[in-house]
Amino acid sequence: MNQNLSITRLFLISTILMILICFNFNLLSSSQASTGSPQEQIRIPEISTPKIENMIDVGGRKLDCCVYGKGSPTVVLVSGFEAPQAYWNSVIPDLAAKTTVVTYDRAGIGKSEIGDLPTHGEQSAKDLQALLDKLGVPRPYILVGHSYGGSVVRLFASMYPDDMGGLILEDTQHEDVLNELRKILKGKDLEAFEQLVVDRFSAPENPKTEGDYRNITREQVRKSKPLPRIPFVILTSADRAKAMGPMFSDKAIEEMVKSDSALNKKLAALIPGGREIIVEGTGHNIHVDKPEALIAPVVEIIREVRAKKDRR
Repeated sequence: MNQNLSITRLFLISTILMILICFNFNLLSSSQASTGSPQEQIRIPEISTPKIENMIDVGGRKLDCCVYGKGSPTVVLVSGFEAPQAYWNSVIPDLAAKTTVVTYDRAGIGKSEIGDLPTHGEQSAKDLQALLDKLGVPRPYILVGHSYGGSVVRLFASMYPDDMGGLILEDTQHEDVLNELRKILKGKDLEAFEQLVVDRFSAPENPKTEGDYRNITREQVRKSKPLPRIPFVILTSADRAKAMGPMFSDKAIEEMVKSDSALNKKLAALIPGGREIIVEGTGHNIHVDKPEALIAPVVEIIREVRAKKDRR
């Protein structure tokens, strides 16, 4: 039996696939960009991997979480924008066979309470640190962040460097992508882009959800401390450049693809020795479309962390 996770597929163009689209977990296909956004299904498998589920009070709210497997280091899977922790089911069994794995729902998602604290990236990182501390799972942590979750894990790594063993960003955009797009786009292309930003990123007077705090989170990432020197991998979907929306000119799309590539290189360079893996045959959700593409680098980092510990 399968759980069905309903999403709106919003494949607009490669470079704005996540900044405009990791929002609400939606991906609009280019063929549907002007006609609406019919629902498609991402099928999330049910898994029988033994787990311990808890509601953990992180101070001001309780977060739902699950712990699988055993051993050190602990792999922490941090979902994309408003995505539930079950979204990781495709990779949990293999990873839990190797070590401890933690999944959780951020504030206001799934069973997790939203509480009165803000839900921007820095507070999400603090929530996660409190959750892991109360769970008492083995350090160090290997954090895996998908899409928007990449901002959360980057902030966590910069705030708690001594807890970190490794970092993986899955199809995550650089925080400067909006500014770079404004430099590239001109005329009607720029007008279309600015309208999308207004539609998608205008914050309410009284922000509550993590979506309301998107701009604040981006600025927090931009101002965050340098990342610790740990094993670092970014995974990028090769196919996102093939899904082009009709709202931009061919010239604009060509320049956007170049910018996207350059920004990915900047991401990989955040930590000396960081590397980018371009994954063929997947969309934005690499770990769902091709689980082994994520499992392999996580297992590699697990081995690196254990080997380093053995040398001490």
